[in-house]
Parts: sequence; C-alpha cells; structure tokens
Amino acid sequence: MIGALLLRGGHSAQPWELHTQNVVDAGLLCAGLQPEQALALVGRVFSLCRAAHVAASTRAMGLADLSTCSSVATQDEILQDHALALLVTLPAQLGMPPERESLSRVLQNPQAGQDVARELTGSDTPIATMDGPAFTAWLASGRTETAAFLPRLFSRCQAALEGVGGVVDMPALTPQAVQAWLAHDHTQAGSAMAYDASIWPDYVAYPVMQALVGREGVTPFARLVARLLELLACLAGRGNALSGRAGAFQAGLGQGVGVARAARGMLVHAAQLRNGLVTDYQILSPTFWHVARGGLFRQGISRLRPGCAKVSVACVLAAFNPCVPVSVEGMHHA
Repeated sequence: MIGALLLRGGHSAQPWELHTQNVVDAGLLCAGLQPEQALALVGRVFSLCRAAHVAASTRAMGLADLSTCSSVATQDEILQDHALALLVTLPAQLGMPPERESLSRVLQNPQAGQDVARELTGSDTPIATMDGPAFTAWLASGRTETAAFLPRLFSRCQAALEGVGGVVDMPALTPQAVQAWLAHDHTQAGSAMAYDASIWPDYVAYPVMQALVGREGVTPFARLVARLLELLACLAGRGNALSGRAGAFQAGLGQGVGVARAARGMLVHAAQLRNGLVTDYQILSPTFWHVARGGLFRQGISRLRPGCAKVSVACVLAAFNPCVPVSVEGMHHA
C-alpha cells in the first residue's frame, strides 16, 4: 500500500477513527509495461518490504526463479524490520534508551544472533514455549533496571496496553479468500476483506500465545509478542520456515499470482499479461486487507478506549505494524 493513515478522535468519549490519505494503487502504474519493466518499477516504488514485493512480483509474472536469493533477502528484511522496531523505535517511544549496539551486531553478523537473543531476553528458555506463569515471571523480571532489555521493554508495553482495548479476532487469510477477492467485481458490494493477513496466524499455536489469548481474545499486546517471537526466530536462524509457509500459500493459487512472506504478513501480487505486456496488476498487501472497511486494523482502532495515552497508541501501532506512516492528531508515527 502507498499512502498514509490518520488516527482521529480518542478525546473524552469520542471514538477513534481511521482515515486513509493520498492512497495510490501502485498496481495501476504497471499497466502497459513489459514484465521486466513492471518488476523494476515495483522495486523502485516500495521502500518497505522491498525484497518481498520483488519476490511476489517475480512469481506473479513468471519471471526467472530467484527463490534462493529472494528467500534470503526477505528473511533479512523481516529481521531488520522487527529488530529496528523492538530495539530502537519502540523503546524510544517508551522512554528507554535504544539498544543500538545489539541492532548493529545483529545486522553486521547474523551468526551472532543466538547469543544476542540470549542477552536480550535474559533467558535460556525459548519465550515461545513458556506457559502463562513462566511468561508472567519473565515479564516481572523486567521491572528492575538491571534486567535484560526485552523483558524491561515488554513489561512497559504490557503496562501501556493494559485496558486500552483494540481486541480483534479474525480468520487467517487463505488462498481461497485471495481467489475470491480477485474474482469479485469490486464495483459491486459484497467483497469480504475481514481476514488476518498479519504474522499472528504463524504464532497463535505456541504455548505462550495460547496463554496470552485466553478468554480475552487477541489483544494488541499479544500481537506485539508475535513480533518478538518472529525476531527471536530470525535471530536463531529459523527464518526459512516463513518462506516455507509462503510456498504452501502459493501452491493454493493459480497462475499469475505471486506470494511472499513479508515482515507484516502475507503479501500477494496478481498480474495479467497479454502480448507480452501487463494488462492488469494488483497488489494485496497485509495493510491493504487490514485498512479496508471491516478490516483488522480498522476494527482494532475502532475498539480502542477513548483517551488512550500517547505511549499506548504507539504500542498499538507497533502491534498492528501498518506499512505506511500514521499520523495521530497531528503527531507523526512512522
């Protein structure tokens, strides 16, 4: 998605509303181009998740298979996105000194990932396998200034998100849902877009997530923990499993559709070619689904408690992780 979002409201009893601004359908820019030209355009237009967009575009237009290279590039991209958010951007918004040294080590020497993860979590037990009491104890350890960085960060996030609302559950995006949307006449009503295209479905079955969801549902805090699990998986060198899920998703779609796993979830490109030229091109990013009417992000924002503090809104945005800038009542959040 290209454009911007505006969060408006939230004062006193006024509900929060999400508005789109300056939205551009990047797929329209590809019409009339040769496939190689369209691919080059996609690579220039998208600065966020660029490797994932290029991979999905390559597959959609049936260009040379660069699966090994694209898989490594998208894994690196996913690691960078979560590491930057959780080690630098979000800590600064919460009043914590950013962990720039760890970020530099991760990006310059991926082989040090497991050591960095152990230092950041302060735990030899994988966070993903913790039950409710173990995770609660891990968070409690972060209430002291001598604790490891990530339990301190997530302890503050949990406090900032306590009681803010934003709980929303939706079925995971499926190949069948994508096919239905592509086949639908979008000039008519009835095109359902209420699907979770985020990273959440990849982590819902882990013990720590089951403990977090409970009766309350999928909270912004649980979604933020999913980003933590993905960061730790990438640091442990298990990012290839993400491209594996994209491959299975790809297998459920027809010719002319390309899929890649991006830092924000499942990314789909769909292309139609005739006489060597692109006649139609559609980009279905996670944010595309989530900001649609009835979409995940839009519903989550509408369910936020009015009067949320600035720091709480920052944590909510980090949890939903849209791929475009978001302004909140004149305040900018990237």
